[in-house]
Amino acid sequence: MGGWALQEQNSKNKMAEGKYIIASGPVIIENGKLLVNKDDKDDFYKLPGSTVEQGIEDLEQACHRETLEENNGKIEIIKPLHPMILWKNPQTKEPMVILLIHYLAKLLNKEEIKPNPPIQEVKWLDINEIKQGKHNVAPNIKFLIQKGDIK
Repeated sequence: MGGWALQEQNSKNKMAEGKYIIASGPVIIENGKLLVNKDDKDDFYKLPGSTVEQGIEDLEQACHRETLEENNGKIEIIKPLHPMILWKNPQTKEPMVILLIHYLAKLLNKEEIKPNPPIQEVKWLDINEIKQGKHNVAPNIKFLIQKGDIK
């Protein structure tokens, strides 16, 4: 994974120096639909997931924890997907390095899925409709479609 040279890149990139986030989350697909969340911070749908708790958990543990916290979901991780690097915070536009690690995952308790605050909505979006631009989705969803990870 070429994204692990972040420390070296950080020292060369003064804008991002000292400001970084590593986030992890699942990509859950069932019957051609993608599980997404919406909160009050953004006007678009996004994948479950958030920041890895440094020194406490690894990437897969963070993926499990975030799914449980945001959606009451229990998952089985199938495989890692393409990582994505952002060079600024999407909300604040502040220069920083954000490394997003996605995992294809299977949902084990679909009937128990619900939004837990601050998540306001959990929805299954048709992937073909996402590709046609019928839904406003986060940049990482578009990236994963482009890479062929979401089909």
